[in-house]
Amino acid sequence: MVMKNPDVQFCGYCITHPSESKINFRIQTRGSLPAVEPFRKGLTDLMGVCQHVLNTFEKSMKEYRAQREEEMQ
Repeated sequence: MVMKNPDVQFCGYCITHPSESKINFRIQTRGSLPAVEPFRKGLTDLMGVCQHVLNTFEKSMKEYRAQREEEMQ
């Protein structure tokens, strides 16, 4: 999501060790934009995508359950 931002030139990450809960990010922007801004926007966009997937899944499950109940009657 961060790389979709046109102000971002490079975005990468590495995990320090599998047993640690740490991730190192490197975000390089074009110009004088601080890297924190595209990072926050990327996280916000990612939360929106996840919410959309969850809503779509829940809607599909309701439709499936309703269809199964009709078939059983």
